[in-house]
Amino acid sequence: MSGARIVVAGGGPVGLAFACACDGLDVRVLEASEAPRAARSGDYDLRVYAISPGSRDLLQAIGAWERLDPARIAPVRRMEVFGDAGGELAFSARATSALAWIVEAGRLADAIEAAAAARARIALARGAEAIAFGVDADTAWARLDGGERVEGDLLVGADGPDSRVRSALGFRFRETPYGEAAVVANFETERSHGESARQWFRADGVLAWLPLPGNRISIVWSTPTAHAGELAALEARALERRVREAGAAVLGDLKLISSVARFPLRSIRVASPVMRGVALIGDAAHTIHPLAGQGVNLGFQDARVLAEVLAARSALERAGDWSVVRRYARARAEEVTAMQLMTHGLDRLFSAPAEPIRRLRNAGMRLVDAQPWLKSILGRRAMR
Repeated sequence: MSGARIVVAGGGPVGLAFACACDGLDVRVLEASEAPRAARSGDYDLRVYAISPGSRDLLQAIGAWERLDPARIAPVRRMEVFGDAGGELAFSARATSALAWIVEAGRLADAIEAAAAARARIALARGAEAIAFGVDADTAWARLDGGERVEGDLLVGADGPDSRVRSALGFRFRETPYGEAAVVANFETERSHGESARQWFRADGVLAWLPLPGNRISIVWSTPTAHAGELAALEARALERRVREAGAAVLGDLKLISSVARFPLRSIRVASPVMRGVALIGDAAHTIHPLAGQGVNLGFQDARVLAEVLAARSALERAGDWSVVRRYARARAEEVTAMQLMTHGLDRLFSAPAEPIRRLRNAGMRLVDAQPWLKSILGRRAMR
């Protein structure tokens, strides 16, 4: 038997960021994958994150941001959104800031893992697959496939959308498949993207172009599953043409510079992310449609808030006490619910084919674009 003050199931970016944020606490991180990440090539990752200013603040605080190569980070200074009937909406950052930063998923994971390795109070156990979880009187625990029982005051489920912690402990949740998949790929562009991200709401889904360093972009095309399969099966030149035309050729010709992948999309809503002795964070606690690019940011803010709640608890409170984990749940409820409702609602609104709805949604975009105060509110929420 071994003991740890905090036991984290899942050693991905959110789980390790939480561990790093828990200053003064002993943390044991259990990660099922065996091997450390392979050395990175010069190619850009297929999966990228749009890191919000709030998430960057967390990454700076834990010492991960400084471990990233600045030459491989692309700031987003402007965001342009296009409807399917002439509606347009644009946001710009303040002169000295950015709306977000596009960072490769693999390199960000490496940077956070390096920050965790530099902390003596974090023990990362790779190849430690947890097969059972539970909460006894004052102890939360995980049992590894080799028989070891790892105990702590608090068990944190950071083990992704198919969370074993969530299922094993009976958290109530609702999973809704969208009937869509996200097609991702990287392209070289004929013209500069101008540090702008662009998004098109189309009859066949939502297409996002995210800036990469130099004349490169990463695309995420969220589209019905059958159409995603069609896109992924295209030869390079045909896909280049389809993506260029879908984006009105605003960056000129495109050249595919990566493989093409697709991921099924679903929504997961958890009734409550906590019970006595247990808290869920990241995709274990919620998943949202990628059209807003906020999934990983919600996870990082879960990590930040839970670490702050633990640091602020009284001397008489244990980390897993109901009063403690409930404060975390309450602090996160508004933002998570609002983001889930917004992304789900936008996806349903723009997938509705009726012409009156089509005209209404595009008129709404033009109305918002004409109201600086409303754009400011939406921009502040997106930058958390």
